[in-house]
Amino acid sequence: MSQYGRAVGSFRRRSCSDEGEEARPLFSASWRFTLLSMLAVLLANCSVSNTPLHPQTAISDGMLSERQANYDVKHYRLELQVYPARKFLEGAVEMQAVALDSLSVIELDLDPRFEVLTASINNESAQFRTQGGKLMLSGAVVASGSEFETRVSYRGRPYEAENPPWDGGFVWAHTESGEHWIATAVQGRGCDLYWPCKDHISDKPERGADMLITVPSELTAVMNGVLVSQSSNEEGRTTYHWSTKNPISAYHLAVNIGPFRQYELQHNNALSSRAIPVTFYHISDDLEKIERLIKRDFMSQLEFFERTLGPYPWGEEKVGIVEIPYLGMEHQTMNGYGNNFELDPYGFDWLMQHEFSHEWFGNLMTQAESADFWLHEGFANYMQPVYAQQVIGDAGYWSYMWDFYNGMTNCKAVVPDEDVTMDYFDSNDAYYKGSWTLHTLRGLMGEETFWRSVRRLIYDTADPWTLSYPIHPTRRSNGDFVAIASEEYGQDLTWFFDMYLGQAAIPKLIQDRNDEGVSFSWADNSAVEIDIPILVTLDGSSTEYTVPSTGERFSLPPTALLQVDPRVTVFRDFGTTEACVNN
Repeated sequence: MSQYGRAVGSFRRRSCSDEGEEARPLFSASWRFTLLSMLAVLLANCSVSNTPLHPQTAISDGMLSERQANYDVKHYRLELQVYPARKFLEGAVEMQAVALDSLSVIELDLDPRFEVLTASINNESAQFRTQGGKLMLSGAVVASGSEFETRVSYRGRPYEAENPPWDGGFVWAHTESGEHWIATAVQGRGCDLYWPCKDHISDKPERGADMLITVPSELTAVMNGVLVSQSSNEEGRTTYHWSTKNPISAYHLAVNIGPFRQYELQHNNALSSRAIPVTFYHISDDLEKIERLIKRDFMSQLEFFERTLGPYPWGEEKVGIVEIPYLGMEHQTMNGYGNNFELDPYGFDWLMQHEFSHEWFGNLMTQAESADFWLHEGFANYMQPVYAQQVIGDAGYWSYMWDFYNGMTNCKAVVPDEDVTMDYFDSNDAYYKGSWTLHTLRGLMGEETFWRSVRRLIYDTADPWTLSYPIHPTRRSNGDFVAIASEEYGQDLTWFFDMYLGQAAIPKLIQDRNDEGVSFSWADNSAVEIDIPILVTLDGSSTEYTVPSTGERFSLPPTALLQVDPRVTVFRDFGTTEACVNN
């Protein structure tokens, strides 16, 4: 997901009153009462989809319920009929799963604003009820260890995102020429905003998903994976069948509908026996901007990620990008892009680069729980200054890092001790503190050791170029990365992550200088041992030393000039941000 502080790209969205015929002459006075009554009904109907979300629907992940912990999803099949003019869905969703215990009730997540029409378990009609934002199916008991299938048909008007991507839901927009342009953004609120699912990031369907999206034939529906087929009927509607064989988080199954055209290139890497298609589904007609974004900018980004991290994870499917009517989102093999083709001052499109980094940090390597969110966003965010350093040099790296530092709020730990939902993360600290933690860890461990740790985190091997497609995803916790980094470094680094991510405050380095010299220590972190580089200038000559931060005094003449940590290798309180600016 894009950083909280970034501005949302502009787009044109119509209300219900914009649909239909052009405005007509005013009605006579005798019709005004009737007209006002009809208008009230119309407006009430328009607002149905955006009644407040049920509290359960509004959250995602958190503590997995006992019922949902008792089955493992293997495959989803979504069949959606989308009616843009009415902002309406009709759907049927099949879930294949394995019972990990005997199941008398199968619990799914689905926004209760939808009307459930039918439900079945193993092709037998099932009873269903909504309860606390959940959909409960019951019928014949499913035996432990057996594979079963559920099917739910439903209909309704989905919740509309009011500030996507941060406020999740459907986005019903129009192109400049007035054509329907639709997208979904559900990270943080989950798949249950528009289809029945197990809304928890811990359970990816191992056999992937099939998605059959039916839309008016003048529009195109694009989704994750590869296009299996498209077929039109006599009613002027076309069904697009997309399929992914790879495990995928349920919130990544993203609907994108519009009058799309395709710009495509080919990419080869060390693992691909055939060229990987790089396809941009676009609304814009400006070919010069498209080529600058994809051919010159994005392809360089792709090469950077493969060189730095390892092979693109989904080489048997595609590298997909789709132009959307909001800022952006990291949907697996179909990243949403809405940054108006604007290069930032660092010489590349930051939005494209950030969202694409999630193919590694979030899609291939997925957080175990919401509390591990920084593994997605801290790493993805840090790849921007790393890339800027390669594009324009050290100035790019440090400009990014200093902006990150001064954007922190420091009100809560990035890695909480307790189970949390995605609502816990209400600031950019997972992004920005995550980046500074990685910067300091990189300096502590050294280049080779640091990047070996990162590759093991993502691929479960330090040499991913020896793999072959399909590449198996990893599920990681903060503790997993602590263990990997500690093993690579040769020392237990638990203290390091606790210091930077396990507490709200930025660590404060105390400097004590007197006639005998200088000493350093950490306020409220007395057991931490991070050596501090210092630059000492005496009689016009400069020498760099390393001083322990455990209180030992380093001899220093009173006339010497002292610069602490001249290359800013250690993340600490620099005194330019408040302790907590967002209560």
